[in-house]
Amino acid sequence: SLDRLSTIHRTCTYRADVQMQFLVTAGTVLALLGAAGTDAWLPAAATGRPRARAARAADARYYPSTSTAILAASAAEPADANINTNGGSGGSTSSGGARLVSCTGLTKSYDGGVRYQFREIGLGISAGTRVGLVGINGAGKSTLMKCLAGLEVPDAGTVSFEGRPVVLYVEQEPASGPRQSGRSSAINNRGVDSDSDARPWTVADALTEPMVAGPSASTPEATRHAEALLAVRAYWAATAATQEAEALALSATGPEKDKETAEAKAAEEAMATAMDLMGSADGGWELDERLEELASRLDVGTAAFRRRPVSSLSGGERKRVALAAALAQNVDVLLLDEPTNHLDWEAIDWLADHLNARSRSARSQGSALSLLLVTHDRYFLERTCDEVLELDSAAVHRYRTGGSNVYATYLRRREERLAAEAGDLGRQAKILKREAAWDAKGARAQQAKSKSRAAAYQDLKEANAQMVGDRAAAAATAGGG
Repeated sequence: SLDRLSTIHRTCTYRADVQMQFLVTAGTVLALLGAAGTDAWLPAAATGRPRARAARAADARYYPSTSTAILAASAAEPADANINTNGGSGGSTSSGGARLVSCTGLTKSYDGGVRYQFREIGLGISAGTRVGLVGINGAGKSTLMKCLAGLEVPDAGTVSFEGRPVVLYVEQEPASGPRQSGRSSAINNRGVDSDSDARPWTVADALTEPMVAGPSASTPEATRHAEALLAVRAYWAATAATQEAEALALSATGPEKDKETAEAKAAEEAMATAMDLMGSADGGWELDERLEELASRLDVGTAAFRRRPVSSLSGGERKRVALAAALAQNVDVLLLDEPTNHLDWEAIDWLADHLNARSRSARSQGSALSLLLVTHDRYFLERTCDEVLELDSAAVHRYRTGGSNVYATYLRRREERLAAEAGDLGRQAKILKREAAWDAKGARAQQAKSKSRAAAYQDLKEANAQMVGDRAAAAATAGGG
């Protein structure tokens, strides 16, 4: 497709006021992209200050570039894919489901704009999409995932949930205490819940914690599921108390008999309460069975392991617990941040199979699980994803792969994108050099068109400096985590 684009003939005619008219139109480029087939790449939204971006769009006749032309074409047409990165809200397709999560103009920086995690990006997640999010360490992938889940507030832009979907995010390094903010404040650095008589936060607590947070937490489905999870937690606690009372009864002698009687009575009352909760919870018993199975498959399901404090677990064990809890919950959009970290190859293989089977099951039932995951694992990416998003230099780029040879296709199209961007920068450099010489003459007439040319020149300078700056900042912080 880039070869086709390189053959576009640009004709410039200079008038007396030196205005440049470019004959390349968005419709022409879009037609070429359609003829090129699936090899065409669609870049993310152009970066830059809102005023500069708007001015460049208005003055595109002065300084068009390959990327700008493609962007204009993609923005002018209805979104033709499940994942949209053109800066708008996009739409759904016949091959995908309804749009569930959308973001527009999303911007985030932790240092006041010296370096951006992402700047004015737009994308959408539709039902049934399975997308891998890649990029160098420190690019901002985790931050983007948290913003999409509604767990972190962007500096600018909006995130919207359409149809009240349930969105769940599993962090890269799970915490040793509760995720809910109201309770997290009561957790000290040893993972002990000071509001519960210094009772440690156990694996059983973590497995039965309602993980859905942000706007999704208030949806009816998330509320029902949270009630079922708390019922299962009560049932597990009552079961453990009953087992301890039975063990004490076998060994109790003399004064210990009184203690055994009291504990047996307390365990009986706890079990009665738990049974009432399980009976009233929607899907409580099914959830109990599902949690038991998932925890067992991830080697965190034994009764002894469930009693362990989460703070005593290794990073790998905490990751397994978090995955088991997340996979047991009913969600529409699952955001997984480095899910294969700390997992051995058998667990990775099982997780890929499970996600694929769950997607097939959802489709057969008339629903569609959407998956967005951050991973550096090529094998896992190949097995679980159909498309790739790359966060690079504060922008998001989408690569369609057709679901086959995912990683190789991503690498090829990435090289095509980089080559096109290098060509853009080269053309911009030539234009800037020529326009700088014109600007330095100071012979601009007070004509509106000359003023427009001067304004367009300043906008191009800003855009060029911003692109170069974003690239330099990304390179300087590569590997920063």
